[in-house]
Amino acid sequence: MENINDMPKCNMMDEIKEQPLVFEYLINKYIKNGKIKAEFPLNFDEVKFVASGSSYNCARLGQKFFENIAKLKTSFEYSSEFNSNPDRLINKDVLYFFISQSGETYDTKCALNLVNKKGGHSFALVNNDNSYIYKTSEFKMNIESGVEKSIAATKSFTGGVLCLWLLALYAAQNKGVDIKEFVWGVENIKNDTLDVINNTENIEEAACILSKLKSFPIIGYGYNYVIAKEGALKIKETSYIDVNAYPTGEFLHGHTAILNENSVIVEIFHNSAGEFEQKTLEKIKKDYNPKIVAISDTEAYGADENFLEVKFKKFDNEIITMLSSVIILQILALKIALKLNRNVDKPLGLNKVVGEN
Repeated sequence: MENINDMPKCNMMDEIKEQPLVFEYLINKYIKNGKIKAEFPLNFDEVKFVASGSSYNCARLGQKFFENIAKLKTSFEYSSEFNSNPDRLINKDVLYFFISQSGETYDTKCALNLVNKKGGHSFALVNNDNSYIYKTSEFKMNIESGVEKSIAATKSFTGGVLCLWLLALYAAQNKGVDIKEFVWGVENIKNDTLDVINNTENIEEAACILSKLKSFPIIGYGYNYVIAKEGALKIKETSYIDVNAYPTGEFLHGHTAILNENSVIVEIFHNSAGEFEQKTLEKIKKDYNPKIVAISDTEAYGADENFLEVKFKKFDNEIITMLSSVIILQILALKIALKLNRNVDKPLGLNKVVGEN
């Protein structure tokens, strides 16, 4: 098992390693005696998330948190698509939620300006409280992950996800929902995620397999589909491999046409998987027998030469499990990029606004 500390030094590696401390800081700041202490407006009928890139994937997870935990009506849209309809009606009963790691993302700034111009209500979630989006929004929250120098978002992404989870819990709590089951064990988040960084099995072997491919899919169900999207983006932008994400069930509807005798699939599979997901995975394996790289906290299949499990410790807390899967995909993206001699901190054709917090 290769320790991440033995890898060539780069900003992306450093920022992956900083994540457990970011998580601990946010948990200690916003959870007091089992209650969420946050500031979030509660007098809206709907939350609409607007973002781009990794922030969009963060928004997609936030949408699921607010819908599943707080039972609040939610929607989401790419910033660029939001801007494509300048004549849209801005509903004052909707809270428009803008996510940007830098707080200076151009298309997200334009979307915010459109809402502000028409008298809508805005909430900013950014990693820079000296940024345009933070200063121009009515309500705001700082991700507080520290300056992120690597172009590929790591700690700002997971910090944003954790902030959205906390805000959704706050909204649920104020509706009278008992949030004990959600926060159970979360105080161990730093040590648990450090364990994932240092002790996850078979990441090196998985990176060796995937670095030799020109393309491959990542599949996941529910929350894991969104995590798969973020993982695909990380590998694309650092290694330039054509990686695409699909919902596990939807993959059977036409997308299996890309499979052949040399196919490799990356799947994200947790111990909480339901019967439908398990049967879908079994069908893919039976009908197509691809080589499967499974990011999992449970034994998804029996011993098989076509199966490699990137296995991490099983946790009782769902948010820790989700963040662990993201971290593994970040490390996997980093390892693949280094094997291909890519400049992981400055990928081709990408730029990033980095502000001092």
